[in-house]
Amino acid sequence: MLLYCHCAFTSRVPEEKRARFWDALAASGRRFWAVDDLCRLAATRDPALRQWMEQTELTVVACYPRAVRGLLSAAGACWDGRKLQVYNLRDQAVEEILGALPAPEGGDGRPTAEMPQRQGSWTPWFPVIDRDRCHNCKQCLSFCLFGVYELSAEGIVEVRQPQSCKNNCPACARICPEVAIQFPKLNEAPLNGAPILDEQLERAKVKVNLDQMLGSDAYAALAERRKKARQRRLFAVTPTDLTPGDAP
Repeated sequence: MLLYCHCAFTSRVPEEKRARFWDALAASGRRFWAVDDLCRLAATRDPALRQWMEQTELTVVACYPRAVRGLLSAAGACWDGRKLQVYNLRDQAVEEILGALPAPEGGDGRPTAEMPQRQGSWTPWFPVIDRDRCHNCKQCLSFCLFGVYELSAEGIVEVRQPQSCKNNCPACARICPEVAIQFPKLNEAPLNGAPILDEQLERAKVKVNLDQMLGSDAYAALAERRKKARQRRLFAVTPTDLTPGDAP
């Protein structure tokens, strides 16, 4: 099965390139599904996306493979025994991707007649965790003031409130010691999911960012941010949410 993401909420892929790929794909006779924005579907855990992820083989044309795997994982994908192939329209040429795609054949997908347009008003900007790199240190949980991260019942950090993330703010990714947090719409490698080419350099950047953002005593600063985050969530409670005996 072939899934195409138009990435309609960002201009990271030039419009001319997207239109050229779309025209060629639509004219190729391939059966495929097209979505306005894979980030949006992953954030909302769209039922259609979960249905597509049940396929034995899935080919995705979108952005960086690491980011796509993170998005699908966040949406509940499990790739045990199945095949996932990702092509990156940001960096790869249109002709290169088209030449690598499987030959046209029948399938259960529905051909899309019109180029997908963005759905809704929320720009799907939120952190995507690379589970292959995350050590669950919970630094992102302590740092974020907006309640984006929460712990699972097993104590694993998860992105639970993606729409609470501050648009265009990648700060939590800049201080992740394992460089495990991605923002697919960011124009900065490797925080956008691009390959990590120099581990030592990226970890050195994290140390500099920690010092700049949190000062010399990072642990005390994180503790203070946790306190502020709790206060922020507490005072965000509306009177109608309170029951007798609750204090705002």
